[in-house]
Formats: sequence, C-alpha cells, structure tokens
Amino acid sequence: MTSTYSKESKRATKNQTRQARKSKKQNADRTRKRKRIAELAAIIPEGREQLLQLMQDSMESFAIEIGAQVAYSLLEDEVQRLCGPRYQRDPERTASRHGSQPGVIHIGGQKVRIDKPRVRATDGHHQEIDLATYETMQTEGTMPAAALKRMLRGVSTRDYEGVIDTARDAFGIKKSSVSRGFVKATKNELEKFAAKRFDGQRMAAIMIDGLDFAGFMMVCAIGIAADGHKHVLGLRLGATEDAQVVASLLSDLRDRGISTAHHTLFVLDGSKALASGVKRIWGDRAVIQRCQVHKHRNVRSHLPKQHHVELKRRLYEAYYGNDYDEAVKQLRSTVAWLKHINPDAAASLSEGLEETLTVIRLGVRPQLRRTLSTTNAIESAFDRVRTLTRRVKRWRDGDMRHRWCLAGLQRAEESFNRVKGYTTIPLLIETLESQSLENNNNAA
Repeated sequence: MTSTYSKESKRATKNQTRQARKSKKQNADRTRKRKRIAELAAIIPEGREQLLQLMQDSMESFAIEIGAQVAYSLLEDEVQRLCGPRYQRDPERTASRHGSQPGVIHIGGQKVRIDKPRVRATDGHHQEIDLATYETMQTEGTMPAAALKRMLRGVSTRDYEGVIDTARDAFGIKKSSVSRGFVKATKNELEKFAAKRFDGQRMAAIMIDGLDFAGFMMVCAIGIAADGHKHVLGLRLGATEDAQVVASLLSDLRDRGISTAHHTLFVLDGSKALASGVKRIWGDRAVIQRCQVHKHRNVRSHLPKQHHVELKRRLYEAYYGNDYDEAVKQLRSTVAWLKHINPDAAASLSEGLEETLTVIRLGVRPQLRRTLSTTNAIESAFDRVRTLTRRVKRWRDGDMRHRWCLAGLQRAEESFNRVKGYTTIPLLIETLESQSLENNNNAA
C-alpha cells in the first residue's frame, strides 16, 4: 500500500515540476516579446504620418540610387562614343579615357556624388574634354521627383528599358526629339517585322484574336512553334473582326514562309469571321479550337448573376475533363439547363459547342491544354501594349496606332517564355499529322 502511494506521489511531483518549467518558459517568451516590441516602438516613429514619411524617405533613397546608376551608364555611353570600346586600339580616334574623379549631379532636387569619367584629347596638348551629358546633369531641376517615381515604377515592373527612357528624358533630352526618334525606330522595326520570314518553322498552333485598341480593332496572330516558343506573327488594323482582314493577315504569313500544307491548330476567340478567314486560306487543314474563356463570357452575359457560379461549375467540369464524348454530353446537358433560364444563353453555348472541346478530342495533355484552349496569350501581350501607350492622349492616324501597337507587342515578345507543357507539342503535331493522313485516306 505504501509502495503504491509512493509511486503516485512521485508521478504527481514530476508533473508539477514539468508544468512549472513550461510556465516559466512561457513567461520568459512573453518577456522577450514585450522587450522586442518596446525596442521597435523606440525605433519606429509614433503616429501614422511619421511612419509614412519614413517609408517614403526609404523609397526616395532607393530611387535616387537607381538614378545615379543610370546617370553613370549614360556618362559611360558618351565616353564610349568619344573614345570607342575599351581595350581596342584605334589610331584614328581623337580622345582617350583618363580615369575618373569625384563629381556631383542633381537628382530629385538633391546633390548626389558620382564618379565622373574623364576624357582627354589624343593630340599633343592632351586637353581634357568636357562631357556634355555631365554638364546637363549638373543643372538644377534635372531628374525631378516625378521622374524618379516613374523610374521606380518601371523597376517594380521590370520595365528596365522604360527606366532608361525616363532617365534620358529627365536628364534633358527633348520630348519632340524622343518622339521623332521613336517614330523613326518603330517605322524601321515595322519594316523588319513585315519582312520577317518563318521558312522551315513548324507552327503547331496559331492564336488569332481581335482586340480594341485606341478605338480600332487590332487583329493579332501569335504562333506557337514546335519547340514551344511563342512568336508574334502579324498584325492587322480593321474596323471589326472581318473575314477579309483575317484572310489578308494569313495570306501574308503564307507568303513569309509559314506552310499551309500542314494541319494546324487555330485557337480563335469564337468570332465566325475569324473562322471563315482561316478556312479561306488553310482550307480543311485548319483545326479550330474556340476560346473557352470567350465562350464562358458570352454565355454568362445572358444570365442573371445568381446563375454564374453554377454555369462556371458546369463548364469547368466539361472543359477540364479528359473524355471528349463525356464532355460533349455535359455541355449538351448544360444547354438543356440554360433553355429553362434564357434561350439566348443556350443558343450561345450551342454555337460551335464541339469546337470548344477540340483540344480534348486531340488528346492534348492537360498542362499544354490550358494554354491552347484560350487566346489568353494574346490578351496578355496586349496588356503590355496598353501599359506602353497609356499616356498617349491623341491618336493622329492608323499608322500611329499600328506603330505603337507593334512596339508594345515586340516588347512583350522579348519577355515571352516557352508555353507550359511544351515537351508534349510533338505529340500534338503527330496527332495533327495522323488526322491529315486519315483525311487523305477517306478522300481516296
């Protein structure tokens, strides 16, 4: 009896000791947290206004540092124009580098120290040559605070070329000069773009969409090559998504080396005009995939808001399945459901119903299917165009719209990544080719 009581007493003592240690540790943690909060309170200024000022000062410091780096790059650019590339002998050059010295420039209303490159003449007098860019940067009022904000925004969106443009403008390059230079550069790019050839490149899929741009319809084509890379193929300006505009665009692509002899998957926004224009050039070798996102939007626009969630569930169930026949059955069931709500919504879904499921019928793998079932790639590229042109207030003519739209698309193309699931594109091409062979056998 005594032995049993002793064991229970020891067990209770251990539990009490364990609880005491746990409580002591918790109290120590609370003390450390309170101490840390007190330290932060001493560092952070009291009041919302002071805190916002501290954050603003930090951002301005970061922006000034970026401005100084860009300024140094501009100075180096002038030095290279005067002296030529580093470490290359040129007996005809008239100036040479001569180290650097401390200098001061104006950025955002502040004087900022910078290492100023030095240049001297190569004649017998070795007279120092003043850098015009440095003299401009020393003028008060260059690189105002507004320009710093635009530069900071450019860095945050990784638009580094835009940052350079902003800096050059802020450091004294006239707006009219930049505009003329831009017109000249984009016209040259337009000529190169129009002459760009695609001989030997197999386009597994071509996306075509028409989007509103500055009051006009821009019809754009983006191709997905066999290696998964995306290419801006062409651009046409029209009043609407007209079949003739699309046919003209595709005819031009054919002349520039894109073969119409292969079966090709065309991802279209659902417009009958686009499909008609594609079939006019590609014939029965055009395999049409209607954009599922456009179809969803069109059907949803006919429905009251309380039915949107159910419509989305039904469409997603069909579009994300792997069985073509089952997906067709699910969509037809949705058509029957819509007839009780709005016959127009049912008619919208019925139109081209099977063509919204082409990627499932072809057995495209799920990861690649998400890209090829919509024209989102074009809409994403046009978002970049709209960002580039958001400050343009007056469009003089169609040529100006074309130039700016092209410039934005080319900048977007530079950041294109290969499509997700690109390793399965050869399987898609093989399926398209087998379909071509099947059609030839049926014709025979």
